[in-house]
Amino acid sequence: MFTGILILALVIFITVISYRRQRLEEKLIKQIPVIDWFLMFASPIFFYVGLIMIVRNILSRHRVNILDFEESQILGIGIFFMIYAIVGVSVHFVAKVLSRYIKRDRSSKVYQVNEIFHGKLSHYLTFACSYMLVFTLALLEINYPLPQKLSGANFAVLTGVGILAGFSAFKGIFYTHQWIGGYNKPFYLISLVFLIILVGIFKSDNLIIAYYPMNIFIVAGLFSVVCIYGVRRILFFSRLSRPRRIKIISRLFSMP
Repeated sequence: MFTGILILALVIFITVISYRRQRLEEKLIKQIPVIDWFLMFASPIFFYVGLIMIVRNILSRHRVNILDFEESQILGIGIFFMIYAIVGVSVHFVAKVLSRYIKRDRSSKVYQVNEIFHGKLSHYLTFACSYMLVFTLALLEINYPLPQKLSGANFAVLTGVGILAGFSAFKGIFYTHQWIGGYNKPFYLISLVFLIILVGIFKSDNLIIAYYPMNIFIVAGLFSVVCIYGVRRILFFSRLSRPRRIKIISRLFSMP
């Protein structure tokens, strides 16, 4: 379990760090940037290995009937979202590479169509399905607690790894230099909603999270995303002039 969680956290962290390295963007293999080869092949493989290790560990524990679902149902949902997350990565891979060789002409139909796939379509597909996949793992583990509580040291390590994964996800998804932009609002809301749901399940059923290592990791990650987003927005908002603050508030309330 610990190894699988560590692999997930490292894959997220290394992917985000690598994606922001201009050197990897400039170095080409077969006219394709090295970073895109990594994102398309190496990253999903290691992520999959980590998932398999986690799922096998969870299902090896004694089942306690807390949430009413069959393992086949929740695993089927998880596999569905995993497939579409990989589809999103694949779409982004192709569209991003093509964008290097397509002339930036907003009147061109080829450019417009490629930007649809390169932009929000592939990003939303990848991020949203990854969120759902991880959330299904949290739900799956609810019925499979550990036989004994984690030690304080292990709890702290998992929390730290979860915060690292949350910070990496935040850097990968959010536009941190603007109030409204990119995918900020929907993914902040997804993080907040999932966090509330998981906390609500533990509170309503009087569960102790120290029996659930995967949930410790996920809750720590979601909590860090929500906190970082809130702090960054407060800092950004505090630096604005009064007219811009009023404008942003009006835009927030006007957005669907």
